[in-house]
This record gives sequence, structure tokens and C-alpha cells, in this order.
Amino acid sequence: MHISTFIISTMLTALIGFVGIPANAENSSTDQKTTTVRLSLGSESNKHRLFNPDIIVLEKGTRYKLVIDNPSFEVHEFDAPELLKAIKSSHVSVAEYFGKGAPVIAKVVGTPAEIEIFPGGAIAWEFQAVSKGKFEMICDVKDKTGKTHTAMGMKGTIIIR
Repeated sequence: MHISTFIISTMLTALIGFVGIPANAENSSTDQKTTTVRLSLGSESNKHRLFNPDIIVLEKGTRYKLVIDNPSFEVHEFDAPELLKAIKSSHVSVAEYFGKGAPVIAKVVGTPAEIEIFPGGAIAWEFQAVSKGKFEMICDVKDKTGKTHTAMGMKGTIIIR
């Protein structure tokens, strides 16, 4: 295993702990299971502007915790405007940094319009998928040439079935 892959895997494992609800654990407020899904923005080598994975499949009626981290050296954005119509958002927890023991420094209640994540940062977004559909993920951050990361290939899809 490549050392940077090991580090990212270790950091993702630690991130699950910082937001308080492990995958498939009971959610005390709704008595429903919460399924954790992970998404990385960019790559640790900073050579690619990408969503990893670039396709996420969710099930209607299921509660999710979407853990999004940014292992790259530049700011990235998670933006999926049409998805907002197909989910019931609970909250977004924001970590000071990405890794073991990272304290949650903010909680956004409701539905976020766009989420910018700085290098090394992470968030955990809890929501329930309520409508079926196919939704585009984009990154509207611009590079020094003025092109958005999406225009340079940073695209992805969320499918709720």
C-alpha cells in the first residue's frame, strides 16, 4: 500500500469518530440507522482535480452521513444544487482539521447551498434521501487561469434510487 494511501485511510477512519455517529449506528433523534458515505475532493498528490468516488449511489428513505474531506493542497467546493431538493438535511459538522482527534468547530443546521473545504479540512453532512434522481456534483473554485475546477474535469454524480 502506498504510504499516502495508508495515511488517507487512517485519517478517514479517524474522521468517522470526530462527528460522533459511526457508520450504521443508532441515531438517537430518529431511531433510524445512519449510513456513512465518504467523498474526497482532489487528491493528495494534487495532480488531479476530482471527486473520489465520482459516482455515489444512495437509496431513497435512508439516512446518510456524507463525510467529505480535502486531501489536496488547494481549496475545493462540493456543490450539488439539484440534490438539495431531493434530501432532508439535518446538519453539517465542520472539523478544524482532518485527522484523529479533530475537534468539531462549527455546525450548520439545515441545508447548505455550497460547501467549500480548505486543504486538510473535512465536514460531515447528515441528511435523509427523500426523492429519486440523478444529481451533478461540481466544484466552482477557479484556478489562476480563471477556469473552474469543473471545467477542468472535476465532476461527479449522486444517484438516489
